[in-house]
Amino acid sequence: KLLIGVGLVVAVASLLTFPVSADFSSQEWRFFKSIVLPEGLAQESLVEVVPDREVFARAAPGLSDLRVIEVDSQREVPYKLLVERGEQRRGSIAVSMRDLGHVPGQYTTFVADLRQEGVLHNELEVSTPSQNFQRRVVVEGSPDGETWAVLQEQVQIFDFTIEERNFSTRDTRVRYPASTARYLRIRIINGEESPLEISGAVAYFAQKLAPRETKLPATLVTRKEDVEERKTLVVLDLGSQGFPTNRLVVSTPQENFYRQVRLEGSNDADTWTQVQGSGVLYAFNTPKFVGNKLSLSYSETTFRYFRLTIFNEDNPPLPVTSARAYGFLHKLIFSASTGGTYQLYYANADTHTPSYELERIFPYLVTENLPEARLGTHTANPLFVESPEPTKPPE
Repeated sequence: KLLIGVGLVVAVASLLTFPVSADFSSQEWRFFKSIVLPEGLAQESLVEVVPDREVFARAAPGLSDLRVIEVDSQREVPYKLLVERGEQRRGSIAVSMRDLGHVPGQYTTFVADLRQEGVLHNELEVSTPSQNFQRRVVVEGSPDGETWAVLQEQVQIFDFTIEERNFSTRDTRVRYPASTARYLRIRIINGEESPLEISGAVAYFAQKLAPRETKLPATLVTRKEDVEERKTLVVLDLGSQGFPTNRLVVSTPQENFYRQVRLEGSNDADTWTQVQGSGVLYAFNTPKFVGNKLSLSYSETTFRYFRLTIFNEDNPPLPVTSARAYGFLHKLIFSASTGGTYQLYYANADTHTPSYELERIFPYLVTENLPEARLGTHTANPLFVESPEPTKPPE
């Protein structure tokens, strides 16, 4: 992302010098933290700061009540709340296949023709109705179909299906460094396994900005075995509520298992709300398949407690040694001045989400690798005044 034009630079500088029309009155916010700017900051610079667990635990839902304040002037500083969910763009490219065949005891091979020159691509998805396989794939590229260069030789495709449970997981997409080669030659290493049945292929060019996550360890509070219903109930504590998570990962020494699970959330460990109604955890280490799934994804929640129910059926209880929750990284980006003193205010249930011009300017700013500020100690605002209870009309 680039700054475009002198006018935009002036606009960014104006965010520091012109007041914003806002609702900030320090007596309405319960808490604040000092924002410690990084050393060596330029005269005017964008910086980023990550809200911590104390902020999430006491701020309004969605962090709508956060305010960045310049201390000396008590001026509200515009900020952008950025949630690093990641972004992926993918365009498909139709291919024609030729020379499909098998070398017994070695590999299945075919050539994919993208039918045009100079097109950038970095993935090829192999279509196959075959099930329960794991194969190494070698990808070669060529501009003319005669001279070949290896693009990738250490990637695997797989399928794992349990038909009686109506369960299947697979990945038949081969990823390799970006190439403009018109032709791709694919070798699927079968060894002594039966050749895969190949029905087609599609090429892609994928650009991916990976999401950034924050990890939160979970304490195992209780574990209860329900022998009659053949299930295990594990209660986990994240330590505080308000922290947004969307994925739970468990650790277990067990191998070769497959369990249905259910996940619930709570803020008091008493009343529970369903988070993931029907999920699975598994780990396999067999001659035909090696892989595991030890995480549960769910819609973002801010619960403090999770209750994981593991349905054991007639199997021994599954040991769970630890767990951790993950959520997308949240950070505030604002413009700071060298020598300026800033505070982050939070905990005001009666305010609204601010609307700043910075939101519209943001796509045109350089926001990668910004200087990182940090938050100081959680502090009760001595100027805070409790809002009076609304007057009840006479009966």
